[in-house]
Amino acid sequence: MTLGMFIQTLLEIGAVGFIIWGLFNERKLVRFEEKLKAAFRRRRLKVANDNRPCNKHCA
Repeated sequence: MTLGMFIQTLLEIGAVGFIIWGLFNERKLVRFEEKLKAAFRRRRLKVANDNRPCNKHCA
């Protein structure tokens, strides 16, 4: 078994395990998804705000 196949097999097993875990712990999964969405939104907002000129402390 090559290294690539080994890594792919581990990822597939992990994905199946995560899906099975999500079936039994749906509320925890939803909370985790909401945390991820909020983190991506904060990052996107931070990047968007960094390009705007500041008017408070920049002269």
